[in-house]
Formats: sequence, C-alpha cells, structure tokens
Amino acid sequence: MAVTEVALIRLKSDLPPTAKANLLEAQKAQEDYSKHAVHFLNQTTDRSFYYLVGGWESVEKHTHEWIQSETNQRLLGLLGQDFDVCWMFHLDIDPSVSKLPLDAPVIMISRYFVEADKKDVFDAAFKASEPQLAARTAPFSYCGGWRIDRDGEGEEFVLFSGWPKTQDQFEFAESAEFMQLGKIKDWVRGAEIKNTRLENWE
Repeated sequence: MAVTEVALIRLKSDLPPTAKANLLEAQKAQEDYSKHAVHFLNQTTDRSFYYLVGGWESVEKHTHEWIQSETNQRLLGLLGQDFDVCWMFHLDIDPSVSKLPLDAPVIMISRYFVEADKKDVFDAAFKASEPQLAARTAPFSYCGGWRIDRDGEGEEFVLFSGWPKTQDQFEFAESAEFMQLGKIKDWVRGAEIKNTRLENWE
C-alpha cells in the first residue's frame, strides 16, 4: 500500500551552507530511490523546525530498505551534524492520488489525537464536513489520513490544508460552517496545529 512519510526535524543552530547542500543531496537521493517527490515545509512560528513529506510504495520499502541502506545511513550522518530528528511516521495517504496544498501561501498541518474507539465516528464527521472545508480552502487543496505506525493506544489523524493567509483560518474557525467540523472535538484527546510554508532549497 502506497503511503506518505512525515518527519519533523529541528535545526540545531543557524542554517550553514553545508547543511543546505546536505539537505538537497538527501532530497534528491530519496526521490531517486522512492520515485516520489520529497518536500520540506518550514514552520512559520519557529523556523528551526522543518517537516519532511515524501511518498513510498509501502512502509516496508521505506523502513526495511531505504532507512537501512548505506546511502541513507551516510546522509543521516551528514545531516546529524546540523539537525535532530524529532519524530517520523507514515500516513495512509497515497502520494500518487492525494494532492498536498503545496501551492498555498500557508499550509496548515493539524494533528488530531483520537480515542481508539472513536476512529469511525471521527472519520464520518470529517467526511461530512469536507464540503465546507473545501469551500473555505479553495482554490487550494487539502488532504488527510490516519497514522499507520501508531504510538500508544490512541489513533492519530493528520490534515494538510492550504490557506491564502493565516487570518482566513481564524475566520473559518468563527464561522457557522466550522460548527459541523467542530463536532470532531468531541472525540479528540488533543490536537497540535502548526502553520508552515513550502521551503525551496534551490
């Protein structure tokens, strides 16, 4: 099953030229191996945090082949001089079908931590609210999926949504349409919402 990888990395200090070159090398190497694009999203409130988003034909292809490969281990050694890997997991988002809102000025990453027995009702509530969300984020896209490699007893749903500007998110949160989406909170143990932008290393 094709999946989407999401990883959070933290820059230890200022971004030196060597770190940028190493990131570009790692990006190209992973793209060549996975045959899927790799993107870096920079958190707008704390620029030391970057999200790596890439695609894989399967979790096994990533974890059992690429991560253990000599090329990847060498690149991790180079990147480890300037970056810490905070976490990494996979989502049941097919990268060849779902479209990340990479063209949006603001890309919101929302992590919803859902009670294990509420996954189905959360999923139904989200799908019912999609027309309102699509209308608000247009002309930009959105996509979401469930975390595959779970950490603990609960479930996690991650939503990527594109917005023209941060203020548009606040206006949506105060709108009548959000009330339907807001019902999702009844089944959420917690949430983490961050705004990012696409980082172009060229």
